[in-house]
Amino acid sequence: MTSTLISPVRFNIALEDGSLAGLHWPNPDMPPLLFCHATGFCASTYKHMLAQLADQFDVYAIDMRGHGKTNLPINPSQLKSWHIYASDIQKFLDIENRNDWTIAGHSMGGVTAVMAADGRDDINAVRLVEPVAVSSALNLLARTPLWEWYKAKMPLVKQAAGRRATWADRDEVIKTYSRKRLFSSWAPGALENYLEDGLKAGGDGVRLSCHPEWEAATFGALANRFWPVLRAIGSKTKLLAVRHPTSTVPAFAHKRLAALVDTFEVMDGASHLAPMESPKEIAQFMSA
Repeated sequence: MTSTLISPVRFNIALEDGSLAGLHWPNPDMPPLLFCHATGFCASTYKHMLAQLADQFDVYAIDMRGHGKTNLPINPSQLKSWHIYASDIQKFLDIENRNDWTIAGHSMGGVTAVMAADGRDDINAVRLVEPVAVSSALNLLARTPLWEWYKAKMPLVKQAAGRRATWADRDEVIKTYSRKRLFSSWAPGALENYLEDGLKAGGDGVRLSCHPEWEAATFGALANRFWPVLRAIGSKTKLLAVRHPTSTVPAFAHKRLAALVDTFEVMDGASHLAPMESPKEIAQFMSA
């Protein structure tokens, strides 16, 4: 694994309804890797972790719809699942038109990576860090009329919907966020990496690139085909969970996941945001 962290180059890919943005660590002689980020974040958040993979892969990381610098339409009231994210990933893969991809993701990005891999023969390996492994019962509930009432009470949905979206400048955001418990365990520079593309110019200052309404809608859009697709691609898949109260891979799912995937690991000493807390260790998991 490289000891010198390489800086990425930016790219924009035109789709029929806008453009998909991302970061690329070019290494054309190596197999391609595509990384998909978690809800509310963006590709730049993972720069330190992904740079450590740049000597083994031709690394791409995209900003999902409604996040970072991607410019694609969003409609929070219509978002029921993460299939629109998976569709964007598939369009990226189709445009690149390469084989032997490793497709990887964290949290929501892990689930969308799985769904994007459904039925494709250009994906060689799948690497998942803390995918949102909800129970089959909750997934079924998300497909019923009761879901609108239920999701409105979900803590993550409520917190995201009430998040402050606008600020005077970047320095004010960094000063405020650096005092928050959420970011206290992040590796040096990870917060600045997140805010690089997690903020954009807006009004008289800056605003979050991922609008709180879209973030809340994403947290509540759980009618996803994670388990059946994972069953189909499990032989290609390595999955890392954390032993922490914030984990999105609950203990009841461990045995089921271990039976489905090629490798199932549980990490101590990190939270759900392990890629920002322990970038070197997560890069090692990705590359093994």
